[in-house]
Amino acid sequence: MNLPFLRAAVLAATVASAAGAHAAEIVLEQSAVQKLVVESLFRDHGRYVLQGGACSAWLDNPTVTLANGRVVIRAHLSARVGMDLGDSCAGVDLASWATVSGVPAAQGTRIRLSDIRVEDVGDANTRIVLNSGLAPTLPGALDLDVLKAVRAMLQGASGQLQADVQALNIESVRVADNRLAVRFDFRVVGR
Repeated sequence: MNLPFLRAAVLAATVASAAGAHAAEIVLEQSAVQKLVVESLFRDHGRYVLQGGACSAWLDNPTVTLANGRVVIRAHLSARVGMDLGDSCAGVDLASWATVSGVPAAQGTRIRLSDIRVEDVGDANTRIVLNSGLAPTLPGALDLDVLKAVRAMLQGASGQLQADVQALNIESVRVADNRLAVRFDFRVVGR
């Protein structure tokens, strides 16, 4: 992921680390997390396709908020659920707003979602569609590669020095004050 706001955040974190701080921190406001979720999931003309074909289901119009330590995604579900009959679907149409959430957590040098929950749905059939199609893929809704972001920033800002990130350890990930904060230590060697 090569986002300008991540580069600026990592540059600030690098300066803090070089100044003697024991850890650096990347802080993403709600709008930045919204962009990450849309880039990660809603890549098909603003849709996240849960199932393709004649019988299909997709989410669109996502809104991301940060609350109670969770990344909360509210989106509109449109679906035709039933049996594929060639180019048509014998089934029922569903349309409902749904809200799902997950806790951002470190997975190696990446931030992903865990403890996935379907929070609110319009009806029981919508819940079934979400649990079967969305919940298994939601950890990828927020995929922030902290190591890659630090390396990309250092590569662009190192000037005459070649900087190599040899180690990165994510210490904590938290949601507070409508922001996602990632605190990490890293080791950089310049050549």
